[in-house]
Amino acid sequence: MRLNKGEIKINYSELFAIISKQWANVSDIKDLCGNGRDKARQIRNEIAHDITASGKKLLGGKEKKVPMSKVIDYLSMDIDYIVKMAMLEKKINNE
Repeated sequence: MRLNKGEIKINYSELFAIISKQWANVSDIKDLCGNGRDKARQIRNEIAHDITASGKKLLGGKEKKVPMSKVIDYLSMDIDYIVKMAMLEKKINNE
């Protein structure tokens, strides 16, 4: 569903599917925060910097990813509410 030019709203089931992943890439962060790729990349880089600054390492690979739990914390997302709404949405769609 498109709201404004370039702005896409996802439903709770889609949101739940994204936050259920263990690792988040730029595309996942973009979908979660509703911003563009540059802002999502900035968020990913901030999270990655915080992790490496604490002495921990990130998985290497072609695409830089960060733990989804850190993204959820960064965006202050209410997991219980998202799960509740996704279940309600599924129930409504099945009836």
